[in-house]
Amino acid sequence: MTNTQATATPRRSRLHTWAVLLSSLVIAFPMLVGATTEAILDTSNPANVDVSQGLAYLRELLGFGFGALGLLLVAIVVVYVLIYRRERTLNALALPLLILGVQIVVGVALLVMTGIVDNAEDAYSVTMLN
Repeated sequence: MTNTQATATPRRSRLHTWAVLLSSLVIAFPMLVGATTEAILDTSNPANVDVSQGLAYLRELLGFGFGALGLLLVAIVVVYVLIYRRERTLNALALPLLILGVQIVVGVALLVMTGIVDNAEDAYSVTMLN
């Protein structure tokens, strides 16, 4: 019979868990904040504007969305710095940095694709109106 011993995997710290969690929310959290803000403003309509227009409450939506992104990025940097100071190596940040990088690439690709779709819709509407 062979003697198999279970190798103990290193326990991840709570900071590492937070780093992974926060890194994975770079796209989703600002979108959630923006959608929640839009839902609140469109249903209550405090400025009594035409909420059927796409640009209704644009300033507020952008402010809350980018504000949420800014706070999230500050929290990510703080957690990354704490992990780096504790571990003294970037190896501990490999997974959170990978997730953050993927989130940034996906976010930029989403913005580019949205721009392409908007340009195609604008070109279509111009040709249909002429």
